[in-house]
Amino acid sequence: MNLLYAARRQFSSLNLVYRTCALGFLLLACTSTHQFNPALTYPYTLTPSLIPTSTLAPTPTPADTGWLSKLPGLDRREITIPFPALGFAERVVLFRVDPQSFAFRVLYAPGAPRFVAQWDRSAQLVFNAGYFDEKNAALGLLVSDGKTFGRSYEGIGGMFAVAGGAPVVRSLAAQPYRRGEPLAQAVQGFPMLIYPDGSTFAKEDSARARRTALGQDAGGTMYLVVAPHPAFTLAELARWLRDSKLGLTIAFNLDGGGSTGYYAGPNDAIDSLTPIPAVVAVYSR
Repeated sequence: MNLLYAARRQFSSLNLVYRTCALGFLLLACTSTHQFNPALTYPYTLTPSLIPTSTLAPTPTPADTGWLSKLPGLDRREITIPFPALGFAERVVLFRVDPQSFAFRVLYAPGAPRFVAQWDRSAQLVFNAGYFDEKNAALGLLVSDGKTFGRSYEGIGGMFAVAGGAPVVRSLAAQPYRRGEPLAQAVQGFPMLIYPDGSTFAKEDSARARRTALGQDAGGTMYLVVAPHPAFTLAELARWLRDSKLGLTIAFNLDGGGSTGYYAGPNDAIDSLTPIPAVVAVYSR
């Protein structure tokens, strides 16, 4: 009997503790200043009393990030260019590629066009190539791993080519393609944006589109320029490239519009709007 009586007293004491704790939690909930509000739905503005003040101010996006290294020999940059007449500011993405550290290939599959981001994801950088027709055949000359397709433009446009492992951009008016040249890779486009003499494309047609351009400086470094919104005319892009202090000595226009796109990793890409039959891919040596 004593044992039973002791057990009942212990149980009653525990019950009293539980009831006291429950009452305490209830009182705390009733007096809290941060009660649940079912009308408070995301998105909402957090107050300084709820989160540290230091997290409230977003980091401003710089107008020019400057060159940032992705890999040794591969740098990336973003520059904001205002277009006051359009009430818009374009955000241009640039890549600078050292040919000593990276190799270039032209990939071509007219029977299986795909979006830029669907091409070779093992490459460090992939971007759209030149123009093509309704059957996805490349316009101008295209060379992929030594195999030649199409016919070269004559007297107009430019060409990106790889011969002897060295990439080069050239004007087809100043340096025409010669049949039988031992090219490993090549893609053509038009117009030239910066000519070998330093002048720029100046024919203004007021047509604004997404743009992809490829250029080279005096040291042989390659530059990819991607303008992902219909902001630039070709003449405006040419003037900006000349005045941007990138140091380009030559540059030409690749296919733009829905073809414009690049892939530099799952978190660094602007895809094309349409499947395309050819791209330029960049690989570490």
